[in-house]
Amino acid sequence: MQVEKPKLDIPRSSVEKAFDVLVIALFAASLMYLVLQWNQLPDQIPAHFGANGEVDRYGSKFELLLLPIIGIILWIGLFILEKYPHTYNYFNLRPDNIETQYRYGVIFMNVTKNISTLLIIYIMWQMNAIALGRAESLNMPIFIGILVLLFASIGYYFYRVMKL
Repeated sequence: MQVEKPKLDIPRSSVEKAFDVLVIALFAASLMYLVLQWNQLPDQIPAHFGANGEVDRYGSKFELLLLPIIGIILWIGLFILEKYPHTYNYFNLRPDNIETQYRYGVIFMNVTKNISTLLIIYIMWQMNAIALGRAESLNMPIFIGILVLLFASIGYYFYRVMKL
């Protein structure tokens, strides 16, 4: 039996709003840093990293512009999705838990959006640092830490909704 998914207005919490503001500020700062460093960047910059964090492909510095574009599209897309929790797929959706499921869905989108954007910010920063000779490779403990945070939050979300 499929439950009718009503459209509910799920207000965003102050924590979600603060997380958005923090990530937007960090993203804006990373863009400003990129603009300020642009003329110092060599024509060829790190464009891809191997599993060990070492650069395995170099490319034009204009490739560095792809990351902010992807970050903006990702952030805006997930921000819009946050507003439509009735369009998500749910486990165990019942009339008595619809609002809770929607709340979890909105939080899930917010956390996924912001941690993914933090990952993009980090990669942009590291590519810039390597190109300018301030680092030799991707700092894998930080990179892996961000990935663990992302996947742990996804796992936690699934754990919570399966308990409902």
